[in-house]
Amino acid sequence: MGFIRKIIICGFTITALSFAAQKGVAEEVSTSPLPVSLSLKETIKDTLKNNLSIAVQKYNSKIVEQSIFEKEADFDTTFDFEFALGEETRQAAGAFANPSKSRAQNYDWDFSIAQKFVTGGDYELSFDTNRSLSNSTFVGLNPQYTSDFNLSLTQPLLKDFGIDNNKREIYIAKNNQKISDYEFKKSVIDVITEAENIYWDLVFSIEDLKVKKKSLERAQDLEKQVKAQVEVGTMAPLEVLQAQSEVASRDQLLLSSQDLILDNEDNLKNILNYTFDSERGQKNIRPIDAPLFDPGKEGTLDQALQAALSQRPDLLGKKKELDNRNIEVKYNENQIYPTLDLVSSLGLNGISGEAINITSGTVQGLSKFGGGYDNALSELTTGKYHLWQFGLNLSYPLGNRAAKSKLTSKRLEIAQLLLDIKDLERTITLEVREAYRQIKTDIKRVHAARIAREFAEEKLNAEEKKFEVGLSTSFNVLEFQEDLAEEQSNEIKATIDYKKSKNRLRQVKAQTLADNNIQLTEGDET
Repeated sequence: MGFIRKIIICGFTITALSFAAQKGVAEEVSTSPLPVSLSLKETIKDTLKNNLSIAVQKYNSKIVEQSIFEKEADFDTTFDFEFALGEETRQAAGAFANPSKSRAQNYDWDFSIAQKFVTGGDYELSFDTNRSLSNSTFVGLNPQYTSDFNLSLTQPLLKDFGIDNNKREIYIAKNNQKISDYEFKKSVIDVITEAENIYWDLVFSIEDLKVKKKSLERAQDLEKQVKAQVEVGTMAPLEVLQAQSEVASRDQLLLSSQDLILDNEDNLKNILNYTFDSERGQKNIRPIDAPLFDPGKEGTLDQALQAALSQRPDLLGKKKELDNRNIEVKYNENQIYPTLDLVSSLGLNGISGEAINITSGTVQGLSKFGGGYDNALSELTTGKYHLWQFGLNLSYPLGNRAAKSKLTSKRLEIAQLLLDIKDLERTITLEVREAYRQIKTDIKRVHAARIAREFAEEKLNAEEKKFEVGLSTSFNVLEFQEDLAEEQSNEIKATIDYKKSKNRLRQVKAQTLADNNIQLTEGDET
């Protein structure tokens, strides 16, 4: 059916490296005894498993699937059975009626089977049985049994003829299911991308906190040095105030960084659907993957554009909509034809009953069809008593304006949708170009940030040596310390932005699932 029901995570191609190998293990903010250690792979897995928006979208696919069964049911066989009994009493209007009050009892058993063909025709096979009992003295068979077997066939020859015309609703329902699958795939890609970005935001805030802590430690160490020199009289007391002021300022930055970590933790817990009062929701999250800087794996711009235009689920969904419009146009082209139906029917019948002597004046008569109900069936099977009919029915509304108007409307919808597809292709091209360009920019930013951080380290080291021999002031040292902390944060931010730009490029190319070895499969849920 094409219905996406299961998400299989059979492995991840993401290369992760703990910050312990580069800059030390990430620290948790609070003193929570058992923080949740979470890799990027586990984050994606838990997101797919727990995220509510994905669960909602899966229900949409299930709902759309049922419409296929509904449309296929149009060609199911219908079985009908009817049983009825009744009695009718009337005044007899004839002058010689005997008795003057007529009474008739009827018992009916009717069976029928009907089915519609994919060619547009239909048939009905019916078997009707009747038992009637009358108080009239002129009835030759009383009770009387009748059996009728009938087969009727109707086949359109122009309007409503053809398999594609009559299965169009099934085709459209299947296309709608594919559209729903594409929407589900897009939802999964978007949610995974968001989860990855939040994960890297949390990594950045934790690493940035480490930078802020180190910066605060430098200011505190400098404060101790200044106090020592003031005590021995080699430095003015004003220098102590300068150092203390800077310690207080950096302590404020530290508090803001701690709040940012908690905000990012909450965002990650939210997308993972960890309720905040649950065991996991009350713990801090410690990401264990580092943002590996691995430029050169993004491919060329032409490759990215080709992948996006062939894989984007929103574009594929639009093209399935176009298939539906073409199906409707083909059907409406057929609807402008006249109605010309081939009709035919074949019937067999039999009769029997208890033969009654009928006297009319001096003449007596006895029906030759006397017997039980089985005699009526025997008469039916002989084929002696039958009926058949064959003919054509033609109908055509003069002008046929309604059908022509619908056809024109459907053709206009195709023209409109083609423009919509072209516009979406232009949008996709723009998104890919922007994402690809941003990656190239972020690669340059990372290189520039590393150089700037190295220069800031050298400048600080040189200024600290000058300060030790009295050739510099605490103000200058504190300023260089701030410069180094800023460049360290910039380097981390540039690396995180590079990772998020890679996520964005995968998203606009619809390659997020493939790069993470995630398969959306068909079949029953397990």
